[in-house]
Amino acid sequence: MKDHYKKAIEEIHINFPNIIATNKDGCLLLEGELDKWDDIVRVGYLAAKAKSEGVINNIKLKDYVTIPMRISSTKDNAYDGLKCDVLIIGGGIVGAAILREFSKYEIDACLIEKENDVALHASSRNDGCIHVGMDLSRKTKKHHYLRRAVEGYEQLANDLGVDYVKHGQTLVFTNRIAYLAMPYLLSSARKKGIIGARLIGRRELLKREPNISKNAKFAVFFPEGAVISPYNMVVALAENAIENGGRVFLDTAALGFDMKDHQIIAVRTNRGIIFPRVVINAAGVFSDVVARMADDQFFTIHPRRGVEMILDKKAARKAVNSTLSFYFGNSDKKAHTKGGGIIPTADGNIVVGPTASEAPERENYETSKEEIDSLFDKHRVTLPTLARGDVITYFAGIRASTYEEDFIVRRGKWTKNIIHAAGIQSPGLTAAPAIAEDIVKIYEEVIGGKLSSKADFKPVRQRQKLLKDLAEDKRDLLIKTNPDYGQIVCRCEEISKGEIIDALNRPLPVNTTDGIKRRIRAGMGRCQGGFCQQLIVQIMAEEQKVSLCEIKKKGSACILLCDNKEDDDEKL
Repeated sequence: MKDHYKKAIEEIHINFPNIIATNKDGCLLLEGELDKWDDIVRVGYLAAKAKSEGVINNIKLKDYVTIPMRISSTKDNAYDGLKCDVLIIGGGIVGAAILREFSKYEIDACLIEKENDVALHASSRNDGCIHVGMDLSRKTKKHHYLRRAVEGYEQLANDLGVDYVKHGQTLVFTNRIAYLAMPYLLSSARKKGIIGARLIGRRELLKREPNISKNAKFAVFFPEGAVISPYNMVVALAENAIENGGRVFLDTAALGFDMKDHQIIAVRTNRGIIFPRVVINAAGVFSDVVARMADDQFFTIHPRRGVEMILDKKAARKAVNSTLSFYFGNSDKKAHTKGGGIIPTADGNIVVGPTASEAPERENYETSKEEIDSLFDKHRVTLPTLARGDVITYFAGIRASTYEEDFIVRRGKWTKNIIHAAGIQSPGLTAAPAIAEDIVKIYEEVIGGKLSSKADFKPVRQRQKLLKDLAEDKRDLLIKTNPDYGQIVCRCEEISKGEIIDALNRPLPVNTTDGIKRRIRAGMGRCQGGFCQQLIVQIMAEEQKVSLCEIKKKGSACILLCDNKEDDDEKL
């Protein structure tokens, strides 16, 4: 380590003489100012070569004003004085998986999420792939947790009522010379625990994927590859946790900690002061901020933005049958991305992407024409049938990347009662259940005792019934029993008024039209809510007995602009 450390310091000083690099209790602390964000990121990667316990990158971007974390406008004392055994910060896939894991035990576990719903950031802004881990080193925590989780993921999804579509992953090669490396690649797959990987020739490949580029020569097929709906998975984990005694507090942000003797004694939020025994940091792109508030920052998150586009369901007929990615042999090793692909989703759409770019903003989800054009042009080489007319929307996500490019799953370095589940980027969706298991074990180490299992833990969550999943006779009976199921609101996705009402009355509260969209896809079709959103607003207002103007699309922004509440009907 000493040699690595010395070389890293020297390289930083040569390339960036104005940057100060010092040892902070086994971590490498970077300080100074630079003109470009890319240079700040580059210094961070140079520092990671030191193989220290962590990189603390405090380099400032010249003339840049840090955008504060977005928090709810809600301010009250709803949870003031609350005591709990575990307080999880962050309602993404990892936080929700941890809450469910704790709900198996006799323990008071709570989760706070700063938004008005779970899965509003990276956990919903991804392609839903359950990866096999071919691109990961066996030495990484990413690989360790992914392989552990993959083995039981299908059963977990079935228990939670989440569709698990196992259509495989196909890695396509365009260069015949690469064929010589196939014995090594297949051997590597076996060593990584990947089951069933096999080589397929051009004839079989074109039979499996008749629409792909004719430049395809052969491929490696990974049958374990699957997809889920990422936001449905988070909602399902949270709901099942609630059914088993876990508690979720939305619109609740951690604003600071009260510390004593290297220990968190209280968590200050916008809704009162909470007193947990142990804090779990699962705050995604803000996990280093949470660590810093707890006097325990030994790592740094640098946001990595990715853009993807979604194709209409009709495009699936002329697209692909498995998750498809191409290997051209000239990938950029510095990009820190799998390169993107073409993915059939669990809901029948096609997702194309993502891109990867470094940016200082942690919550900027804007997309640009240049990004979309680049994405489209790149993947049309892979799939000539891609058509711009099939694209129904675009979205961006922010990865919580560390300079070590690996997960952080451990107890605090300086603070006694914090546990970090940080730096969770791809394949975090896949790895989350296994990470959650280890977080519980670390909790037991922190408290110095074993948890007692619940005798009445219910692992199965009752999935909401959707008309499109029912046989015709059962559908007719349901409509006869309740005519609300016969009133179709979203024609693109065939969602009824009855299903919207059901979604509003699930264990996890939902109070936005986007929240309804994520749960039952109302408004996710070709028109993107253009025809059905007004009706959804009306149904939500009636069911929740509030004014139309109180129904939000997302966050604190009203979906309607009403001058006075008495004219709601006219303004709709």
